[in-house]
Amino acid sequence: DGLILQSKGPMFRSRTAQTPLGYLSRQLGLAAVPTPPSAWASKYRVAIIGGGSAGVSVASQLRRKLPKNEHGQIAVIEPRDHHLYMPYWTMVGGLGLDVSGSMQKMEKVMPTDVEWIKEKCLTFQPEQNKITLASGHEIEYDILVVAAGLQQNFNVVPGLKETMGKNSVASIYSLDYSPVVWQNIQALNSGKAIFTNPCTAVNCGGAPQKIAYLAEAEWRKRGVRDSIDIEFITATPGIFACPEYRVALEKQMAAKGISPSVKTNLIEVDGDKKIAVFEKEGGEIVTKEFDFLHVTPPMSSPDFVKNSPLANAVGFVDVDKETCQHNKYPNVFALGDCSSLPTSKTYSAISSQAPVVVSNVQSLMEEKEATRIYDGYTACPVLLGDSQLMLAEFNGYTMEAIPTFWPLDQTKPNAFFYWLKRFVFEHVYWHAMPNGRWYGKYMFFEPWAQHKAESTETKATGPTPSEHAALKAQVAAPSTGTSQASSSSSSDSLKPELFGVATPQIPGDVSLVGNLEASVVAQLAPRYKGWLYLNPAESKHFHRKEIEAAGCQVEVAPIPTPKEGVAGAEHAAAVIAAIEKLPKPLMLQCTSGNRAGAALLLSQAKALGHNRASAALLANDLDLKFFTSCSECGPVRDWVMQQLSGPNEEATVNAVEKPGFVIEQLFDTQGSSTFSYLVGCTKSHEAVLIDPVLGMEGRDLALADELGFQVKYVLNTHCHADHITSGGAIKKLHPEVKTLISAASGTAADLKLKDGDQVHFGDYALKSVATPGHTDGCMTFVLEGPGEPKAAFTGDTLLIRGCGRTDFQQGNASALYESVHQKIFSLPEDTKIYPGHDYNGRNVSSVAEEKKFNPRLTQNKEEFLRIMKELKLPYPKMMDEAVPANMVCGV
Repeated sequence: DGLILQSKGPMFRSRTAQTPLGYLSRQLGLAAVPTPPSAWASKYRVAIIGGGSAGVSVASQLRRKLPKNEHGQIAVIEPRDHHLYMPYWTMVGGLGLDVSGSMQKMEKVMPTDVEWIKEKCLTFQPEQNKITLASGHEIEYDILVVAAGLQQNFNVVPGLKETMGKNSVASIYSLDYSPVVWQNIQALNSGKAIFTNPCTAVNCGGAPQKIAYLAEAEWRKRGVRDSIDIEFITATPGIFACPEYRVALEKQMAAKGISPSVKTNLIEVDGDKKIAVFEKEGGEIVTKEFDFLHVTPPMSSPDFVKNSPLANAVGFVDVDKETCQHNKYPNVFALGDCSSLPTSKTYSAISSQAPVVVSNVQSLMEEKEATRIYDGYTACPVLLGDSQLMLAEFNGYTMEAIPTFWPLDQTKPNAFFYWLKRFVFEHVYWHAMPNGRWYGKYMFFEPWAQHKAESTETKATGPTPSEHAALKAQVAAPSTGTSQASSSSSSDSLKPELFGVATPQIPGDVSLVGNLEASVVAQLAPRYKGWLYLNPAESKHFHRKEIEAAGCQVEVAPIPTPKEGVAGAEHAAAVIAAIEKLPKPLMLQCTSGNRAGAALLLSQAKALGHNRASAALLANDLDLKFFTSCSECGPVRDWVMQQLSGPNEEATVNAVEKPGFVIEQLFDTQGSSTFSYLVGCTKSHEAVLIDPVLGMEGRDLALADELGFQVKYVLNTHCHADHITSGGAIKKLHPEVKTLISAASGTAADLKLKDGDQVHFGDYALKSVATPGHTDGCMTFVLEGPGEPKAAFTGDTLLIRGCGRTDFQQGNASALYESVHQKIFSLPEDTKIYPGHDYNGRNVSSVAEEKKFNPRLTQNKEEFLRIMKELKLPYPKMMDEAVPANMVCGV
């Protein structure tokens, strides 16, 4: 993304070209001239497909590094007359800039002295080192660089192409339609505005919400904001890929009154009726009327790339994520949006990838190995309106925030960053990038080259150990649940991440990795007791000998790639069985580490009883790349989700059956989103009901009868304000049933519980643990008995990534904080958390998950109290009816 210079007025032209800097830099350079077809060579040393920012960056940097007499050996295949600066279109749509400011003639941007072949590439023949142009002309190459960008597929959504640019439908992702966005923002004075984001990869993943922020600011400026309902609807699991910035942007949306919806994909548009149709995760169809619809279209690599031998299963050029070198054809490289690099597709990413590709191309030209690596850096300057900007810099591979402007907090809106975008970056783009003198975060200085750890190239002089040997000496052991101090004996102490090893926080003793050299495996394997290989055993990347020599127990349970076939339930069963069987610490290995992440999530979800929504939440919190950032992993994500139960669509949403006991989780379909629980002993057939809801007692008792249980007790975790308990109604049907609640609640019941009391049913008991805070009488019931059930029913004290409110019914935020940290977080980390409610379709969590990821309760106490004070939640709809009824056991 870049930065524009704005003058005043609703529609205007950028004045960059009118400045002395703009004038001089354009006049001093010679314009490139397309090479006439008659002068095309039959073969070039380097052929570059595409004259966008990626192709021009590589061509201009390579031109600077090669001798002048070799410049003519570089060919750039680009058919367009104009170079387009796409980040400008956000400003066209959101601030009213003249769209012509986003264009320059290609001859002003294309490096001089290279061969500009003004023709479209039609097909690739990598086995013959050839490409065929649209004219039928064939060109041979020694090295090929593919930088073809993305194509916008407006035609993929039924009805969208026909209505684009009219009927209040527009998009900043188009030279033609971006001015229409501004026109619609200016015309809208009331109604509903919807901003969409698809499930595919897109140019600059932050832009779909940037335009929403700019529109909101403009409507607020004009005094019509209160009359406009704004929704941001994205098909992705979250509104932003990097968790740190995602949280910050969620706060921005909340402050601006923009309603976000995730995992919701635009599937149809009826422009005449102004209706947009969406599909939610799980297949639910939602229809929404709109007064303005901003669409981010589905995108893909261009068809000539997608249908070529260079493409992977989902159509992107299949390259190594570090070297950008093709995984099958070593003389082919790709960068930018058309590549399979699993990072955000931004110009900032390209500016870090280009020097890597240039260096590796030079290495091949000198008959050396391509070893320079790209580290995943990307950035997205998120315009927030009001002359503010959040500069999100992060590693697109690990999704870690990596801010450049320390000590500034880059998760906060900043006018300085806005100034950079407004007054600096456009000059940089038009004048430094075409000259090969822009390196992203390193600005005008080419960054130090980092090389692959696996490189075994012998150095020409001296006995200095190779970088590879240094890496082997510095590999640390995986975490086993506690943080480990890194070695400080070396100033360049290296971590397993340099080998691509990731060890997610949960469970903490399972690592994920892609292909490794045998020598690296030999160094890593002693750190593990188990090793699960997820590709076929005959793969050349499976180094069983080295693994077993280190004493690891080895299993092979292949998960097919999309090219190899469809993964099914039998593959899931094999993977889960292998993970359960193998000792820890455990390594999961596949080609890239993505299917290893899928195997880990599947194992964890099955062990805890997660449904799809809870598993998706855990995948995001653990930042498993196959789920959060891989544009090619849709089939793997689908496979994992297919093995799990859906969200709360049925009355009974989850059942846990273990030798000796059963837990049935039931959901209130009447509107309170309450979870009730039937917990039974299979030996005595005695059971208890926890937090049953009036109106659902017929369902609950029928389930108990079906399973052969006799309900002995009805327990309530507290006096509820959002529903009436069915305890009294059940007693009328079955007088032998006893009702129980905390004595501190002050409500009527057959038995009053104190902290530490046990409620016995057969061989099992529920231990009553006083956890006040939401109300004075809140209790958590911890299941005890044979087989270490490790389950806690927390009511409203602890929810999945949340907690109960504390602003009524003797609520006390300080007490709630202490209850959770002292009484619940002190339980074993693998204890399942069964909450009293969930409003997002999730069903279960664990002590470990909440200790690490609960956004409220991971804060210090002072911050927690501030958060709770500022919630400002509405008055519970049923409180005036529910509380009096529950004070007398729901009668």
